[in-house]
Amino acid sequence: MANFGVIAMSGMEEQGGRKRFIAVQAAKAGIGACLALAFIALVGRPDIGEIVAIAGLLAPGALALLAFTKISLPALETASLSVFAGLIGYLVALTGGMNSPLVVWFALVPAEAALSGGRPAVLRAAAAAALVLLAVVAVEMFHALPRSRLDLPIWQLYAGSVLAAVIQSAVVAIAAQDRQRVADQAAAEGAAMYRFLADNAMDLITRHSADGRIRFASPSALALLGCAPDALVGLAPSALVHPDDLKTMQAAFVEASYFARAAAAEVRLKRADGSHVWTEMRCRPAAPANGVAADIVAVTRDITERKKNERALIDARDMAEQANRAKSRFLANMSHELRTPLNAIIGFSEVMTFEMFGPVGSPRYLEYARLIHESGGHLLELINGVLDMSKIEAGKFELSEELFDLDEIATQAVRFIKLQADRKGVALKLSVAPAAKTVFADKRAIKQMIVNLITNGVKFTPRSGEVRIIAARDAGGVAIAVADTGVGIGPEDLKRLGQPFEQVEGEHVRAQEGTGLGLALVKALAAMHGGDAAIESVLGEGTTVIVRLPYAAVSEKGERIAPQHLQEPRAALKGAA
Repeated sequence: MANFGVIAMSGMEEQGGRKRFIAVQAAKAGIGACLALAFIALVGRPDIGEIVAIAGLLAPGALALLAFTKISLPALETASLSVFAGLIGYLVALTGGMNSPLVVWFALVPAEAALSGGRPAVLRAAAAAALVLLAVVAVEMFHALPRSRLDLPIWQLYAGSVLAAVIQSAVVAIAAQDRQRVADQAAAEGAAMYRFLADNAMDLITRHSADGRIRFASPSALALLGCAPDALVGLAPSALVHPDDLKTMQAAFVEASYFARAAAAEVRLKRADGSHVWTEMRCRPAAPANGVAADIVAVTRDITERKKNERALIDARDMAEQANRAKSRFLANMSHELRTPLNAIIGFSEVMTFEMFGPVGSPRYLEYARLIHESGGHLLELINGVLDMSKIEAGKFELSEELFDLDEIATQAVRFIKLQADRKGVALKLSVAPAAKTVFADKRAIKQMIVNLITNGVKFTPRSGEVRIIAARDAGGVAIAVADTGVGIGPEDLKRLGQPFEQVEGEHVRAQEGTGLGLALVKALAAMHGGDAAIESVLGEGTTVIVRLPYAAVSEKGERIAPQHLQEPRAALKGAA
């Protein structure tokens, strides 16, 4: 908007300048025509040299017509001054040289230049007039001046010349006054507009010296700070800003004044009643500094409501974090307390199941003991999962990385789930590439990830299906994939999986036991190893979970390999399979 205003003002000035130029040139052409007619009436038929002089007197008329074209105004003004200076010199030479009554016209050249431009234009015009005058003097020194045909008394010639000069000066003076009036009107309108904006802006507009003292304050100071604008003039930042925010405001002022860069600061300003209001102040230099500290223009607005909302969000976040930590502590304590009696239940039920101290009696008692043992083991697994997740969330789960045989750990995991898979009629297939046989990671965490993924695969795969475990090396790490031919996961459920206690909705899923922590633990443990876990699934076709461990790769010499750009894990896993 500001740029548009500048462009519009520039266009208006251009249009006004062209009108003045046309008026001045038309007046000069009229005066020239009168002088030409008077000369012809007194002298008679003009010769060639006098015809050129008459053409020069009428030349301003042609320039006035050219002003209606697209020729730039500065070019037209330069041509006018050049023609005018040359014409005066030519007429002086025709009318007696330095004794000519037209010599006084040389003073009109810089006067007209003042109308069209500033000091440089006046100096150029004065130099041109001086050069033409010296040329006339030189011609006169060599006695090369043409004979003048004006036989009028000298006083009449001077009177006519001075009269023409006075008329020309009057035209220039009128045009200059018109230009000054337009400039004053534009300045007044601009000042009125800025005053209108300052008076009606809701934000506080202030002007500061380089040290921060207020030189001007807009009327909105009354609404923002409860005091009149005049009461703020002369105040230093220390008298207005909260002591804790003083350095912030001073840093913004230094940035704007000394480094000529826009700056912003959120500070508390003191109101007239002694209270403080949160504000956002944006400041910039009032003019280019050029190595000197510049004044500062600042726009300040009330952000009390925004600060209240921010404070409320921070409080809500802190409360949520506290609640989450309390939940984690509760789960950890509860899991620990539950594991102690569960160990006794599992241990004693196992003694009864194997009849270590003699026969139990009824076969039904043995079946009950076996059920107690299995249920206790399942409950212990759930509790261990909750305990591990609470440790991870609390930041107390520590990795114990070492070199180990991934094939051996994966085989143990498969053996651990094999009985469950056989009961459901699900086949387990394991394939570990030779390059991924030895890895550097936390053995227990890797085993737990594989067990969780196989358990999920067996749980949601119908009879005659299969779960395949594949491990392979890629360009910079190790990738482990567990793929099943189960029921699959819908797109909406896929977005939620991997979050603690989240499970897929569905009739088949609801029939399965679990807390929904399996995938969440896998993702958390993979992240602790510097990797991630990606889930890909098609409803009704199966699910594949790929765990990437970029820091687990080991060379043939048993040294860790620095991670590189990983290739597509599916390609490496497919090759291993």
